[in-house]
Amino acid sequence: MTGRLRVVGGALSGRRFASKVASVTRPTSDRVREAIASAVESRGGFEGTSVLDLFAGTGAMAIEALSRGAARAVLVERDRMAARAIEESLAALELSDRGRVLALDLTTRSSLARIEGPFDRVLVDPPYAEAQAVAPLLESLAPQLADGALVVFEHPSKLDVALGPTFEVLAKKRYGDSAVLFARYARASPL
Repeated sequence: MTGRLRVVGGALSGRRFASKVASVTRPTSDRVREAIASAVESRGGFEGTSVLDLFAGTGAMAIEALSRGAARAVLVERDRMAARAIEESLAALELSDRGRVLALDLTTRSSLARIEGPFDRVLVDPPYAEAQAVAPLLESLAPQLADGALVVFEHPSKLDVALGPTFEVLAKKRYGDSAVLFARYARASPL
């Protein structure tokens, strides 16, 4: 299925890009993307940051971050057709030099080793059936996170999620059937 998504803010505001939406993809609505971007802006913004977008889907969240000044984004999507569509979107928006797409399955250690940080912002929007796997995934990726990295985790509003002890919850917001948890990563102090 092909649709059109719109960049809601930043330098590319209003630009549309084609999105080949795979059946496994659930694009974040414009309203929720705008709310997330505003919440991130109030916590330091995207300007000059390095962004990791896990379960990238259409790539819309990372594209939003790049439009708002992120220096680079790594988008991870296991569906190869969706990953190719993200690459096409980045090219159409002239963002290929700042965006890198990895077609990886996040459940394997060898895949995680291909993700090179450090990252200041982490956007996580898994298929809702996989939301419980996010906390251990983030713990595995902790060496790739900058101290103080902001994590934005979209999940079903009915699900009570918790991240590991190295993540401080800053806020929880609800948007209909979706909820978004904002957390800050703090490296564990060596004993």
